[in-house]
Amino acid sequence: MNVVIENDKAIVNHLELKELVAKVLTSVDVPKEDAKIVADVMVSADLKGIESHGIRWLDVYLQRIKAGSVKPVTDLKVVQEKAGLLLLDAQSGLGQVAMAKGIQMGIEKAKQSGVCVVAVRNSNHFGATCYYTELATKSNMAAMVMTNGTPLMAPWGGVTPCIGTNPISFGFPSDAAPVILDMATTATARGKVFVAAQHGRQLEPGLAINKDGEPTTDPKEALEGVLLPFGGPKGYGMSLAIDIMAGILTSSNHGKNIKSLYGDLEAVQNIGHFALIVNIEDFMAVDDFMAGMQVSRKELKSSKLAKGFSQIFLPGEIEANTMKQQLQDGVILPVASWNMLQDWAKKLDIQ
Repeated sequence: MNVVIENDKAIVNHLELKELVAKVLTSVDVPKEDAKIVADVMVSADLKGIESHGIRWLDVYLQRIKAGSVKPVTDLKVVQEKAGLLLLDAQSGLGQVAMAKGIQMGIEKAKQSGVCVVAVRNSNHFGATCYYTELATKSNMAAMVMTNGTPLMAPWGGVTPCIGTNPISFGFPSDAAPVILDMATTATARGKVFVAAQHGRQLEPGLAINKDGEPTTDPKEALEGVLLPFGGPKGYGMSLAIDIMAGILTSSNHGKNIKSLYGDLEAVQNIGHFALIVNIEDFMAVDDFMAGMQVSRKELKSSKLAKGFSQIFLPGEIEANTMKQQLQDGVILPVASWNMLQDWAKKLDIQ
């Protein structure tokens, strides 16, 4: 592989990076096609500049596979199936494989029924939520995807972590880049706090409190403490709603019952995912929808700019621009992530 090291960054061709990540995964008994899915989810995040959800996660995935809490073979089981509904059991397999396959199954059902709800139980961390909504937009579907996770947020007014950062994403196709909203229900994603700690950067005020309930901008203190919800009680309420939909409704673990991803590596997490897929052409002609999206885009971008801003971006547009550039120039990774990947390749005797 041709790798360029510049200070604390490594620049790698995205296809070669995917191939290496997939080889590492197949070396721990992940089937080849499943390994390609997991690699694509992670590398796609890095291509978009979402370092917090990129290949940095590979280390803990591999540790959990070796510890037995994540099964390398994702034997996706259909628990309940109706015209517009799929309830799937990932059986402790890889979250990326379970959700990517679930979305594809849901797309096929939505083509027939107009909409499809896809719910997944007994799963694991699935990476960037936007990957799955964007997957749906490629078939001219609109989608909403959410997942619950490790408790890192306290209920509004409390200091005890009881609920996850529980991200949610919406995706809509467009003649330009799809409009993709992807957000944690905390004021910042925990992955971004890890990245800040890794780079020695301070957090913005108002994102976290330490274990004593005091405001902090130190990412290490934040990781030991509590992340704050966006919008105060609004973010807390949204996180709870997602925990109910993705956790309680799917018969997955929820709230404080979800074990830490980085804690006991042998402890099964059993997290849940929930998606709604909408077939646009059952509501209106796709061309008319695209025309409406274009009108919306022009209106938003023609807005008078506030002081300090040079242009208006739609959700997902910055990431799409970054991806276009890095597909051409190479994926920019932290050297620490590149070194981690190299260490695992050596351990698994991958040339």
